[in-house]
Amino acid sequence: MAKKRREKVDTSGGGSGGFGGLGSLLQASGLEASAAPAPTKAPAPVGKPRKPGRVVLRREKKGRGGKVVTTLTRHGLDELGCTALAKRLRKALGCGAGVEADVVVLQGDQRDRAAELLEGDGWRVVRG
Repeated sequence: MAKKRREKVDTSGGGSGGFGGLGSLLQASGLEASAAPAPTKAPAPVGKPRKPGRVVLRREKKGRGGKVVTTLTRHGLDELGCTALAKRLRKALGCGAGVEADVVVLQGDQRDRAAELLEGDGWRVVRG
């Protein structure tokens, strides 16, 4: 069987990259590439930078099938902050970490190592 040859269709429309015809459509509608506003930079925050605050470290075993976990409670920390903190601790400590209802849960007894790391970042650590 012989292969069928496909005919090449010119989609350039006078420009390069296949989007040449788009320029004439933009000009016809009154929109041009130069009409787009330049992105503006967000203003810098004014005042003192906030300190990280206080975090409570606890060792728990209840309700986890006998497994030991370390919990970090930080009041006022939103969900995105908790997930970012869990990810950072997971990488730094080499253990599993997750978020359960605004509480960061580390696998194993990681109180000493986590306290050292958090105090280095400026957190005030309270052991509960």
